[in-house]
Amino acid sequence: MEKEIALYREKVKRYYDNEDRLIQYPTKRPLRILALSKIAEKFELSVKYTEKEVNEIIRNSIVFTDIELIRREMFQHRFIGRLRDGSKYWLEEDWKSLYGDYLGEVRGAALDCGENRTEESE
Repeated sequence: MEKEIALYREKVKRYYDNEDRLIQYPTKRPLRILALSKIAEKFELSVKYTEKEVNEIIRNSIVFTDIELIRREMFQHRFIGRLRDGSKYWLEEDWKSLYGDYLGEVRGAALDCGENRTEESE
């Protein structure tokens, strides 16, 4: 699997323009995880973001216009969390351990993609 991941890390570079913005959202899951992780790195831990702030970070990271797709994917793949009403978002603390195999940082990480994770309140 390590060789495959190395190939994906190389291949995902083709999805970026010269300003390091995502040109197209990849169809293959490993490439998506790598693309989403690059956007996740632009968020700060322990910071609560409004939806507008999240959208702005995403907007500055992509060329295409489907900000909602990226925000939804980041939530579904556990890069970001949010309150049930969508009023606050945050970077999940464990996203790097979840996708360590893709990032080359943690070996044996579980790739459990939970859905519908929300918090009722802060």
